[in-house]
Amino acid sequence: MARNLPLSKQEIAGKVFEAGVVGAGGAGFPTHIKAAARAEIVIANGCECEPLVQSDKVALLRSAAEILEGLQAMMLATGASQGVVAIRESYSDIIEGTRRRVPPGSGIDVVGVPDNYPAGDEHVLVYEVTGRTIPQGGIPLDVRVVVSNVNTLIGVSGALRSTPVTARLVSVCGDVARGGVYEVPIGTTVGDLLALTGNTAGTETKGILLSGVMMGEVCSDRSRPLDKRIGAIVVLPRDNEVMVRKTLPVETIVRRAASVCCQCTFCTELCPRHLMGHAITPHKIMRSVGWTRVFSPDIAGALFCSGCGLCGVYVCPMLLSPDRISFAVRAEMARRGIKTARDTARAVEGVRAHRLVPHKRIVEKTGLVPFERELSFHGAVEPDTVRIPVLQHFGAPARPTVAVGDRVRRGQLVAAAEEGKIGANVHASVDGVVVGIDHVITIERR
Repeated sequence: MARNLPLSKQEIAGKVFEAGVVGAGGAGFPTHIKAAARAEIVIANGCECEPLVQSDKVALLRSAAEILEGLQAMMLATGASQGVVAIRESYSDIIEGTRRRVPPGSGIDVVGVPDNYPAGDEHVLVYEVTGRTIPQGGIPLDVRVVVSNVNTLIGVSGALRSTPVTARLVSVCGDVARGGVYEVPIGTTVGDLLALTGNTAGTETKGILLSGVMMGEVCSDRSRPLDKRIGAIVVLPRDNEVMVRKTLPVETIVRRAASVCCQCTFCTELCPRHLMGHAITPHKIMRSVGWTRVFSPDIAGALFCSGCGLCGVYVCPMLLSPDRISFAVRAEMARRGIKTARDTARAVEGVRAHRLVPHKRIVEKTGLVPFERELSFHGAVEPDTVRIPVLQHFGAPARPTVAVGDRVRRGQLVAAAEEGKIGANVHASVDGVVVGIDHVITIERR
């Protein structure tokens, strides 16, 4: 084990909690809760499958030692005897380089995962790496597995030294002049990051996606702050097929579903969760919502949609978005108090191996080829002002512990997790003075 690794489960979970480590892959689930669980296998998820984005790749290149140390810490905390670093198999050099750094006798293996989308989805990843099938509506812990993004594990490694999460790697990519991966203080705004990286010119007439092409959301407000969960800013022309699909109003998609959804079933046949045996049939959801607009058993499968975006960005020949409809249905079900139905593990579809979508095919079909390039690390950016959200994780917002006018140092606690609730601590990402507190804590360098 690494020299700085605490010797008890409680110490590790405590340090991870104090440091405010959350899932950096997008969900933002507080990592200290995973550290307090029991598991047999811990997987370091380095299967970054979003087109154009390379934040995890750069993390593996720059911080393999920290990732492995974070993985060892999570293994010790959970009691896992096996650790796996899962990396896209096309990154063969990174796979070999990481293997050379694995401590002897650590129980850690490094594996290549096929370059299919969505390789980084927890249900898909756990099946590919372990052969175990997570029940529909379930989580990896249901099959005694914990999954943590490689950037999350860098945060765990820092937590062992009482270093809180104050920055993260962010890819600036797509239709930009200076694409690259940058170390970005939490709370840096989208507009400031584009300006600091020399990518402002020409982007006023383009669209912006946060986190990625497939699962990312459209950003129309450049004053929006980046948080611990956001690993990419993707800039695309507004007439790019992805942007056209992403910006279409949901109500328009519903109306179009009633008239142009041809029930080809492609969305269901290629749905990653359907192929895992889950009871989700997107074409039936489109039929029910578009034609009847009432809730029915066909719609209940929306609860199992992972939001991977494959059906909406890549599959549908009619330019509809079953994934966005499914998420709208999920939101309505939540409003009505309908819970996700858990089920025992189902059999993986026998045709799954023949319906996997290669990463390269997505790039080609969505018009992203001109924007695909190798991204290198360009160092840290230093904004004059940060707007740090008190809610940048799954659970309850953190409670501010500072007041307007307070001078703070980078790494200082500025908002604490609510006692007795799921949440995470929030820390200052720059030295400066607090000038505003509401849903964000605004700090100016002074």
